[in-house]
Amino acid sequence: MFTTKEIPLKMKALVLHGVGDLRLDEVNVPEIQKDCVLLNIKNCGICSSDIERVFVNGTYHFPTIPGHEFSGEIVGVYDEKDKELLGKSASVFPLLPCNECSACKDKKYAQCSNYNYFGSRCDGAFSEYLVVPKWNLIYFDGMDYDVAALCEPAAVALHATKKVDIVKGNNILVLGTGTIGLLIAMFAKVKGANVVIGARRNESMDYAKKLGFDVLNTNNLTEELSRFAGGFDYVFEAVGSNESISQSIMAAGNFAKIVVVGNPKGDLTLDKNVYWKVLRKEITITGTWNSSYSDVANDWQEALKFMKDNYDIFKNLITNVYSLEKYNEAFDLLRDKKKFKIKVMFKIDR
Repeated sequence: MFTTKEIPLKMKALVLHGVGDLRLDEVNVPEIQKDCVLLNIKNCGICSSDIERVFVNGTYHFPTIPGHEFSGEIVGVYDEKDKELLGKSASVFPLLPCNECSACKDKKYAQCSNYNYFGSRCDGAFSEYLVVPKWNLIYFDGMDYDVAALCEPAAVALHATKKVDIVKGNNILVLGTGTIGLLIAMFAKVKGANVVIGARRNESMDYAKKLGFDVLNTNNLTEELSRFAGGFDYVFEAVGSNESISQSIMAAGNFAKIVVVGNPKGDLTLDKNVYWKVLRKEITITGTWNSSYSDVANDWQEALKFMKDNYDIFKNLITNVYSLEKYNEAFDLLRDKKKFKIKVMFKIDR
């Protein structure tokens, strides 16, 4: 192994030993493999899916180190021929495809039937170091590590907007004011759409207004929709709840398209009268998951450019930063629905 500094044998990591049993442990630094690099993690975002993963559903095995939204510095390489990578900064596409199934052969890696995934199916980036295949690296420069760690949700949001053909003048509603929802709204606005963000909390509505968006108070949906005669051309549902999906259908116009983005926390049901709206309006509902990452279509490179062009906006999305030692405070904040936050992130010093 070739390194830029002396690599310790042990590192700090947040290890999930069971549902609700997250601990700050000292574990072995992973051993670098061929065609991989050793990444010194600098920042890792906490995704809303990590809340469910840690406290409700668990990961695919225990123990596991969570974390899949991250960036870092390459401090070790396996082969001498890769020494030029040492010192480079990179964010990481967190999906590890099998490269054997029909989806992989078609370069549709997000649809891989036997994939691995950093932070849920294998150890992730709530740690000081992680071994990452070179194929998964997205190099960057001129950007702070905390902003670069937002490349994963940015790519997911961009991919969602590509599920419909957004053109100038489209009327679009985004339900959800988390990181993904706000990023979807930003990408749609850049394409020339008239974007409205639906929210229920005053702090969220105020923040959306500061970003330059019109807002819709979902606590008074029927009254609020009267301002938008004919409904919306496209609706992005970025919550994943029964109520939000029903509101998406009610807000959609005739022949509208709804893109469902939010991960549900349980089974979903629709009231019969809401379902009838799908039929009567001839609404199309489409799903989206993850992002495109190949030499044919690469949401990550496109998202990275957008992030550089809108750097301050992305910087301001990071509302709270914690050390690994303060993980209980970080997760308490995320689980407290009364406290305003957007992206909560770990800053990992080594």
